[in-house]
Parts: sequence; C-alpha cells; structure tokens
Amino acid sequence: MRYEERQPDETLQRYIQCYWYLERDYSAAEEEETLWPDGCQELIFHYGADYSIGGQVLPRAFFIGALSRYQPLAADGPIRVFGVRLLPWGLRAFKEMDHRALIDKFLPLTDVFPEQGLVEIVPQLAEADVDEGIAMLAAYLTRHLQPETKHVAMINILSKLYRTPMEQDVPISVAESGYSQRHFERICSELVGMSPKRLNAVSRFNMARLQIFFNPMIDIASCMDQFGYHDYAHFSKEFKRCLGVTPTAYKKWLLGLGKVR
Repeated sequence: MRYEERQPDETLQRYIQCYWYLERDYSAAEEEETLWPDGCQELIFHYGADYSIGGQVLPRAFFIGALSRYQPLAADGPIRVFGVRLLPWGLRAFKEMDHRALIDKFLPLTDVFPEQGLVEIVPQLAEADVDEGIAMLAAYLTRHLQPETKHVAMINILSKLYRTPMEQDVPISVAESGYSQRHFERICSELVGMSPKRLNAVSRFNMARLQIFFNPMIDIASCMDQFGYHDYAHFSKEFKRCLGVTPTAYKKWLLGLGKVR
C-alpha cells in the first residue's frame, strides 16, 4: 500500500485539510475500508477496481459528506485514489449549501461541483502521477473558489473548537461568538452539518484514536484522561460508534493480538 498527503497552498489551507493519494490492492480477505467520522468531507477520484457502499457501485468521482458513524467502503482489486479532504466548513468556499443535508451521504461529485470541469479532470487524473494529479486538483479548486464572507468570524471560532478541542470547548466558543447558545448551534449546524458539541467530540475522538494508533502500548486510562473522557463506558461507546470496535480491541489489533472486526 502507498499513501501520501500533501498540504494545500495558503489560498486554500483555510478550507482544505490536505490532498492525499492512495494505491492499494484490496484482497478478497480484506476488501473493506473502514471510514470513520472526523468532521471532514472528501472529494474522491478513484481508478481501477470499483468502490461500493451498501452494494451500490460508486462513480469514479464521488463526494463523501461528514460521517456520523463508521461506514464500510467495499472494493475488490487494485485501486488508485486522488482525494481532497475538506475541513468541516470547507465546502462553503466552493458551494453555498446547508451541510446538514450532506451528513452520511455518498454522492456523485457532479451533485456538488459543475459537471463541465469534472468531465475534463476525471480522465486527466487517471493518467497523472502524484505531483501532477495534486497540481490539477489545486488548480481546479482554485478556479471554483468562492470564499465564505458571511461567517468568517464564526468559522474562525469553529476552527479553534475543532483543532484545539481540549482548550476551546463549546461554552467558550459561544461566549466568543457573542451569539445566544441556540443561534450559535444553528449557524454551526448549517456550516458543518453537526452541532458544536458533536464537532468537538469528533475531534477529541480522532485525537485519541491517533494517540493509540501511533503509540499502541499506551495505557487506555491515560489516553482517556488526556482527551477528557471520564469513564471507560463513555470512551468505549464513542469508539464503537465511530470505529465499530472498542478502544481495547483497537489497541489489540494494532499490536497484532486480535482482529479489528
């Protein structure tokens, strides 16, 4: 398997977390990719074997809305993928729409971006190497950039809530915005498709997951304390919802002591 990430330039880094590239041969024994909630949305361009979800084959270019729970993405055979990981509010820079309608959605990319430009870039990416492909995607997105201006201050606050969830909680964010709690929650839901509490929780889950991933010998209780989980039942429930397994099972799988499913 080959996986690479590249950072966007200064123009797009406010909206895009990263560009990424994947080469993977999905064997018959391991033909599912588990996707988990991270608050982000994805633009996917894939070549070779087909991806499918729930038995439905996905188009070569598709969009994944922010996820509320883990989703198994199936494939069988070798695949090359160019991806763009949008920050939770990132799509607003290219298309104004209520993100609540996009939660857990797998859509043809033509439902989100103009078909004309996609007709050109989809076959071009099929022949591109990593650097060429990412340059094409950056140029394509720059052409379609329509920066959000109405909620700039709100996006700055949500960025802190998402990027530094242990320092910037929801009450601090509401106070900083100057809005009422209800108004703050409504705007947040429109911009990112989920409540501010859920955005913060998803971010904390992913930080905890990455801590275990890069250090599987870590004591689970220590990890819980670091990311604000006060009991194992809560921590385990969040892992099961987001990844389909308990944190203990995830740790054992990383250590080669058990199966992830």
